[in-house]
Amino acid sequence: MAGTGDRIGRWIRHSRTGQYLGAHIGALYIRLILLTTRWEKIGEDNYAAATSTGLGLIAAIWHGRLFLSPCWPPPGRRTVAMISNNLDGDLIAGIVWRFGVFSVRGSTYDHEKGRDKGGAEAFKGAFSELENHSVVAITPDGPRGPRMRAQAGAAVLSIQTGIPVVPVAFSTVRGKVLRNWDRFLIPFPFGRGVQIFGEPLSPPPADTHDPGAVEAFRVQIETALTHITQEADRLCGREPVEPVPVMQG
Repeated sequence: MAGTGDRIGRWIRHSRTGQYLGAHIGALYIRLILLTTRWEKIGEDNYAAATSTGLGLIAAIWHGRLFLSPCWPPPGRRTVAMISNNLDGDLIAGIVWRFGVFSVRGSTYDHEKGRDKGGAEAFKGAFSELENHSVVAITPDGPRGPRMRAQAGAAVLSIQTGIPVVPVAFSTVRGKVLRNWDRFLIPFPFGRGVQIFGEPLSPPPADTHDPGAVEAFRVQIETALTHITQEADRLCGREPVEPVPVMQG
């Protein structure tokens, strides 16, 4: 029999009123964390320089560190998040909208059900936004993982547009890492935290028909993003979250 927490969770995900209240409360909690946490920002100049050009930019964040993502849009720049086309995505879209972040909706190809859940359209939407000089936020391992293993989408999008990828991560001393697939970190108020902005990763001068170039750049994005995420954890005295092991064979 479902507990009270499960029933509330279903109500939030499945009802219009629940979605509205969930997004409103979620945004308020993010603002509380921002205001009550002593933040150290590392590499902020990297992000400022990359966004000051007025050109498009891809910001990459692991799914487990999405909590602060609505807070990273540069002032005066249109920012768009690629968000999965499901009920959880509806809630996330409602939260980021309250921070002035727009959404491009769609999930990657569902191999179990054999259908495209809007991923192709989302890719086209993100491509168009980048051409119009927007900042596009991407979770390379979302929405279903494997955890901290980049899919090819961010690399392909960067190569096709010629637009760099900036890895972004955060961690906090006080907070809880959920025991779900992405080990999502929920910060607690009145603590200390670290935000890290990695150096921009420029795409190789290649095309997406070169699988070797795409794979090499995908690995570069994955490695850089994991490095700064684990470094943020270490600086906060937290045991770093590990990527899902690569399957051999």
